[in-house]
Amino acid sequence: MDVQRIELEADRIVAEELDRARQKIIENHVAAGQRTTGTTADSITIAVTTNGGVTTGTMDARPYFAALETGTQPWQSQHFRRRRDGSVYPSAPKWFIDIIADWAATKGVDISAWGAATKIMTEGSALFRNGGREDIFTPEIAALSDRIADRLAGLFDAQIVESILRQ
Repeated sequence: MDVQRIELEADRIVAEELDRARQKIIENHVAAGQRTTGTTADSITIAVTTNGGVTTGTMDARPYFAALETGTQPWQSQHFRRRRDGSVYPSAPKWFIDIIADWAATKGVDISAWGAATKIMTEGSALFRNGGREDIFTPEIAALSDRIADRLAGLFDAQIVESILRQ
């Protein structure tokens, strides 16, 4: 097996394992009851490149993807307004209220979008308040590197044996 074929095989292995992890993350996301529109799951992309004999694989997703496990923490103070008496109150931006309203409509949940947005802004999401979780992508990322390492080690072991037998 020549170097170019090894690089192609390494690319294939990395791509397969990244896709396997992506599928498992989506399965975990759906099993947790987090999927509503599919936008988050659809945002997960993978890419594999080789440059100078080095294969690099990446998995990317929309901003705030980590919130699937951490939840949404309370917002910073710039989203709060000050009354004339000096007290402070939350001021949910229209775009955030619209996101909550769209989510509720898609989910079929009858809630006050303003109320939900305000609660998330001031206290964080329920997932955040309950300490988060580690079963959506954390175990898959840990297993991914092990699977890639095992498969690449097998590829190189086979190449070494083939080289020895050719001599």
